[in-house]
Amino acid sequence: MRRDWGSIAHVRKGVWRLRYWAETDRGYRRCSETVRGTRKQAGDRLAELRIAHGHDAPCPTVAQCWERWYLPDRQQMVEQGDLAPLSLEQYCSTWRCHVEPRWGSVPVDRVRPLVIQQWLLTRRRVAAESSLHLLRQILDYATRYGFARENPAALRYLLPSNTTTTSREDGVWSPQELGNVWHACWGCWIEPAVLLAGFGGCRVGEALGVQGGDVRIEQVTGTSVAFVRIERQIDVRAREVNRTKNRWSRRTAMLAGRPAERLAKLADGCRVGEYLSHPPLSDVASQRELRRTFGECLEAHEVPAHLFKNLRKTWQTNARWALRLPPWIVEPLMGHVGSSVTAHHYDKPSEQVLAEVLVEAWREHPFGDSYEWLEMTADQRG
Repeated sequence: MRRDWGSIAHVRKGVWRLRYWAETDRGYRRCSETVRGTRKQAGDRLAELRIAHGHDAPCPTVAQCWERWYLPDRQQMVEQGDLAPLSLEQYCSTWRCHVEPRWGSVPVDRVRPLVIQQWLLTRRRVAAESSLHLLRQILDYATRYGFARENPAALRYLLPSNTTTTSREDGVWSPQELGNVWHACWGCWIEPAVLLAGFGGCRVGEALGVQGGDVRIEQVTGTSVAFVRIERQIDVRAREVNRTKNRWSRRTAMLAGRPAERLAKLADGCRVGEYLSHPPLSDVASQRELRRTFGECLEAHEVPAHLFKNLRKTWQTNARWALRLPPWIVEPLMGHVGSSVTAHHYDKPSEQVLAEVLVEAWREHPFGDSYEWLEMTADQRG
């Protein structure tokens, strides 16, 4: 079957051979490719090859950029551990709900700034921000491969007013208030997650994904340190994900002093493969259940309320300003990597070195060991 560009030959049932001319590392040559499937699938593949190699290639649409380059690249990042699966789900949701209906059929060289501006003002603030970010990344491929001279989504735009959007709650607890949070959750099924997030800097899904066998406790220069292996997380749908947010998030989190001893005690009571934090009638907790129970505990004890995820921010703030730990110690404990060449390639401290620095800081400012209620009996704690 001859076409304007390339040809499709029927080999046998369900098998087609594509032929076309293209620039290769050995010059301008005739190329071929075998496709298994329907004739339509063979035609779609030839169209993709024309976009990639044809001198008279038609300009791809935004949807073709998404399908041909953006989505495969993000899927590969997930497989390599550089992108969380949940993040890819969010990108796909933004594409389906906001970007594709308006821009999917538009050729990339026909995307106009004025139309982008008008489109953004029809969205809510959060949706506008995420949609513009995704459209910018998709159109980056069009400029990279020469289908558009510039990326119109990379310009600065007027976004919808913040008054239409609920602001993110960004408060943190002081060291003393963090003790009240721990006290409010003592003995509840969420207590291990509170310790992991508030005294170990874990994300919400990481705190829920820790099992009893992931925790070990050791004495480091006379102070108890709990070493917690972070290698899985529980997503918003209460599903176990056997990977972390990115490759740097796969780490050993550390707690010192009495929070470490308490976490180790709770871990000792777990069966093999059992999560430290789970409701009484379920083997795994959803993030929604965790947040709801956390709010109920704080309300019952009249503790200042912030979002559960702010426990991670609280830990970093307290590590920096109460323990006086430098950023290059705090970042690896949180599963971050700095932007410098040294942080990426050369600075690789061992667990033992990090633990010794943490213990030294903890001895000078042991805020987690000094809560008065820790000396109460179990009955007095309630």
